[in-house]
Amino acid sequence: MSNDHAQDIGLRFALQATGFELATEPPASDTPLAHILAFADEHGYEALTDEHFEAAKRGTL
Repeated sequence: MSNDHAQDIGLRFALQATGFELATEPPASDTPLAHILAFADEHGYEALTDEHFEAAKRGTL
């Protein structure tokens, strides 16, 4: 992200206002996001469905 572009400044503000931050490192291996990324690496992003995201949140993916 750049501080010179209006979209980047807006995104940075939105992330701060909502309590999020943009990660620069991979997620911890025991997180739902890491499980989704591992599934996508193996099967392709196009194979992901809403059920996969629900399973990742439950810890069953």
